[in-house]
Amino acid sequence: MNKEEINHFIEHNLINFSVNSTGWNDLIRNLLYEFAVAGWNMDYRVFGKEKFGELRCYTYSEDEILNTKLKKIKSKYSELSVRTCEICGEEGKMRTIGSWQTTLCLNHFLEQQPVIEIDDKQNIKRNNETVLNIKNIVKAEIEYDLQRLWLFINKTESVYFSWQEPNYYLLLRTIPLSLFPKDRQQEISTLFQHLNDCEICGYKAMFQRNCLRCHHEPWNDSGYFIQDYGEQSNYIKECQMDIFIDEDDYEKYFKHDCSFEKSPDHQILFTSDDLIEYKKLLF
Repeated sequence: MNKEEINHFIEHNLINFSVNSTGWNDLIRNLLYEFAVAGWNMDYRVFGKEKFGELRCYTYSEDEILNTKLKKIKSKYSELSVRTCEICGEEGKMRTIGSWQTTLCLNHFLEQQPVIEIDDKQNIKRNNETVLNIKNIVKAEIEYDLQRLWLFINKTESVYFSWQEPNYYLLLRTIPLSLFPKDRQQEISTLFQHLNDCEICGYKAMFQRNCLRCHHEPWNDSGYFIQDYGEQSNYIKECQMDIFIDEDDYEKYFKHDCSFEKSPDHQILFTSDDLIEYKKLLF
């Protein structure tokens, strides 16, 4: 087994991996290289694919010792894949687009998960492309929890929007109530009439027992709140540090969201020293 044979084996089998783009090519090449070094018969083909945002390789050997080595290699590169953008190969993380899981860096995630925009002519846009005009909507339907919206331009054609998209609640507020079923109109109106300031993220987005922007619960003096945090300021401080760290890139994604007003008196309770100590606990 020489370098030329291994390179031929790698390039010959790279095409057997069904993945979404070229970002994992180096991972797959390294996986195949380790297969060859471990003793895999290079006359046999190796197959793999992307599944649920993760690189999967499907191989088996009757040699138990070799098979144990292969399992470790496959596990290693599956774990690396969920930290590698499928498109560019840069650092990424598992994300959900629609109902699909995929591993992307922030930039490529934003390309596939655009921000809703509404211009002064009432055009609703994604990625600067108009998807419909509010004046052309004939009917609006909304899910029971108000988190999914369908806007119809005729009896059968509709455009779908989700609370997971920045400016979703701005859009919901903008659509005339008369377009919604009568039994839902009061519910939608009530939501926007009864928003309160969130002490955690600082936006007027608290509705009932949940913030529609940062998704934290408000403090209360019972249950696990007292047991885990002792007092309200400790709870708010920890939630604010989670937002600041932004491990899931949520704040980066929603930086253009204009659905809710910023509270002028909002206070950040943590210090730089608090953040340093908190990161030590997390990482």
